[in-house]
Amino acid sequence: MLNASDFYPQFVQPGSNGVPPCDSSGCDIFESGFGTTGRNTFRGPFQVRFDMSLAKQFPIMRDRFRLRFEADGFNIFNQPDFDAPNNNAFYFPGYSAPPLLPGQGQGSLGYITHTIGSSRFFQLSLHLLF
Repeated sequence: MLNASDFYPQFVQPGSNGVPPCDSSGCDIFESGFGTTGRNTFRGPFQVRFDMSLAKQFPIMRDRFRLRFEADGFNIFNQPDFDAPNNNAFYFPGYSAPPLLPGQGQGSLGYITHTIGSSRFFQLSLHLLF
């Protein structure tokens, strides 16, 4: 589990480090020292999926018609693919995060709570070609 307090922004005081000072229109109190972190610093877990298809054609009536049988398997090894970890850190007063899943508390930053994709399934099909 990640500690949310390690990710709190270090706010810059108005009137210092390029942040405009307070005036009659108010203060910008949400300027922070963050901003040099590169993209994709945190990534979700690796995702893998194996799909397979088998097909066989049978000639009918001297090749005038053909019957094609197909068997398709999706996620044949039933490998779970985990979604990205939760990122529900609360930094600002009045900030409204997306609604949490049932049973998901405040301290769920960094937890993986669900999978993506589907479990293993197969489908069969029969085609008449003419």
